[in-house]
Amino acid sequence: MRHWKFALPAAVLIAFPVAVHAQGTGGTASSAEVESDRLAAATQLVSLMLPATQRDAMVDQMMQSIMSTMIASIKGQPEIASALEQPKVEAVFNRFLDRQRQLASDQLKAEMPGMLTAMSRAYARRFTSPQLAELHAFFDTPTGQLYARESSGILSDPDIVEWQRNLMTKSFARYPDEIKALVNELEHALAEPVEEPKA
Repeated sequence: MRHWKFALPAAVLIAFPVAVHAQGTGGTASSAEVESDRLAAATQLVSLMLPATQRDAMVDQMMQSIMSTMIASIKGQPEIASALEQPKVEAVFNRFLDRQRQLASDQLKAEMPGMLTAMSRAYARRFTSPQLAELHAFFDTPTGQLYARESSGILSDPDIVEWQRNLMTKSFARYPDEIKALVNELEHALAEPVEEPKA
């Protein structure tokens, strides 16, 4: 089996979770209950930070930024770039990427209510009622509203895009050694040779 037939889907499977995980907050998960007054204040705050009229546009902007960086990193891999020189392969791969971008965006929009609830609980858990009131006051100002509108677009800033691209390039650099290690471990576990993808 030609190496690109293995590398192309494998690179996508590796990159998609990496790209999405990179957007996490890194906070400590907790199932602790929160006070009802704090939760109510946090819910109002989250609604102010993510206005209903702007949510879909924010999601589209965020996913475009994430996917563009990820796709550039995938296509920058030598074996993949070589495979994409074939017009038919490139066309199929581009359709696949467009489909994944749309599916990810649609899914995030559909799951938005759950995210808003989770964010409200997270804010209520981390901030006191007076602090939530201060945050609400800020996001109710023109500067606060501008921040809310522009915060998702920060991900597409050239400096951040370059940082993300470098991060993915370094991640992909580990790929050949990691595949080799996987093959070696499988051979050891199965006690029989495993064919390694050939270049």
